Amino acid sequence: MTTGDVGPFRMQFTNSRGVTREIPGLDDVDDMFKVKSIQKKFRDSWTRTLTDLWEVTTSGGSTASVSGGVLTIGSGTTAGGYAELLSKETFTIPFRAMIAVQSGATRQANTHHIIEAISVDPTTGIPDGKHSLNMDIGGAANTTVTNMVYSVQNGGLVPIASAASAIVTTATYSILELEPFSDECYFHSRAMDSTGGRSNSYVRHQQIPDPTAVYKIRIRSMNHQGFKAVSNAVAGPGNVIRLTSTAHGYTGTPTIWVEYLNGVTNNGAALRGNYAATVIDANTIDLTGTVFGGAYVVGSGQIALAAAPASNINFQSQFINCQDYAELTAEITAGRGQTVVGQGLGVILTGATATTTNIGTVTANVAGQAAHDAVIAGNPVRMAARALTAAYASVATGDVADLVSTLQGVLVTRPWQIPELEWSYASIAGGVINTTDVALVAAAGAGLRRYICSMQLSNNSAVTTEVVLKDGATIIWRGHLPANAPMAEIIFENPLKTTANTALNFACITTGAGVYVNAQGFTAP
Repeated sequence: MTTGDVGPFRMQFTNSRGVTREIPGLDDVDDMFKVKSIQKKFRDSWTRTLTDLWEVTTSGGSTASVSGGVLTIGSGTTAGGYAELLSKETFTIPFRAMIAVQSGATRQANTHHIIEAISVDPTTGIPDGKHSLNMDIGGAANTTVTNMVYSVQNGGLVPIASAASAIVTTATYSILELEPFSDECYFHSRAMDSTGGRSNSYVRHQQIPDPTAVYKIRIRSMNHQGFKAVSNAVAGPGNVIRLTSTAHGYTGTPTIWVEYLNGVTNNGAALRGNYAATVIDANTIDLTGTVFGGAYVVGSGQIALAAAPASNINFQSQFINCQDYAELTAEITAGRGQTVVGQGLGVILTGATATTTNIGTVTANVAGQAAHDAVIAGNPVRMAARALTAAYASVATGDVADLVSTLQGVLVTRPWQIPELEWSYASIAGGVINTTDVALVAAAGAGLRRYICSMQLSNNSAVTTEVVLKDGATIIWRGHLPANAPMAEIIFENPLKTTANTALNFACITTGAGVYVNAQGFTAP
């Protein structure tokens, strides 16, 4: 195999049979492959000649024109009139097509306004009628300006259409989006020039268009009634094309629109467009002047009766764009399968003025930037405590509990508590001279205990005495003070505690002593 340098971002390989392939993406300056997330950037703001980017077809008085950055497609009032814009650019799945549209305050019955992506022959660029997805906001689909009908098609079968589905009103400008992926197709609507997200989103998984096909964008207006499915096509008398459409409801010799009828040709040509017809019975129609060819593909084909709208209605657009992008294997670009229309990776969105919106969860392993005994670098992952001036409610056994700090972030560790929960007792003047209990600290309240960390005692009398600490009335510590004992400090390295909601008391056992007692401790569960 040989190589040839053909400039930046390209590389050619020629094999032993002389076949040369060009590989895009090689940057010979950086000696690396460039990976682009967007393959094509297509946009029309309707500021150029319409035929620069579009193949335009009009018939029956329908018109298409651009002026002042606005595309206007006029339906006209002729039954069977239509206008179609087919992009000259092609796209591959996945892509997102977005269009700003309005279709008037009142939708007219008998008019379709369709934005769609359709598969084309990759060599000729001609639509092949096999794969598509579309949104129909015309009155023939639904006359309500806050509704649409969307559909998907695969393998040339008749498109599967939705019921009427809510969207942002098209009485004024709003945004519609087509977003096909290899595993699902989305249809979105949203307000234009708004910081808000998508207001309505719908997804289809069955019969979605082939992800390996090539697509073009098509915009069309049609003066026809709603679509009806075809269930068979055969050669009729004189070899005309005879269609079966159960309970079609047509009479006489109408004009009908035919599309997506696969396998059948008219004298060797593709079958699509308006055709004069003769109604044979409630389920059968002949296409006058046609010549049947081929073999009908079961499940394909739809028809619509040409019908005049009551008055002209304009379909208008301010822009259309289509971003043809490369989807990463892990689907980071879309993050589909989440619980909301935004389709983003699950996060918690918060803001100073916005309501917190939970759109999923992210599980992540978090690590600091420096290991133990390494030089601190960057911004290490911090550990924080809860700064408190009052105890929080006790947690259940086995539950997670926050560390507690002072308001300055000084971590509180046993036996010390936050300052607001420390207590101290100063001796009464003259000391304790009888055996009555002295409350060093009153009961703390439900679920809270009094802890004593240290105590200072002296006896200013010739009478010796025992001294005790009590959990309410229960003695939990006992000592002895000789006569005229100087001040001594007692430290409880393992603090003594009361039972919950019980006072901590001090008492002399002998009357007549003069005992000075001071004590310090804290409150905790």
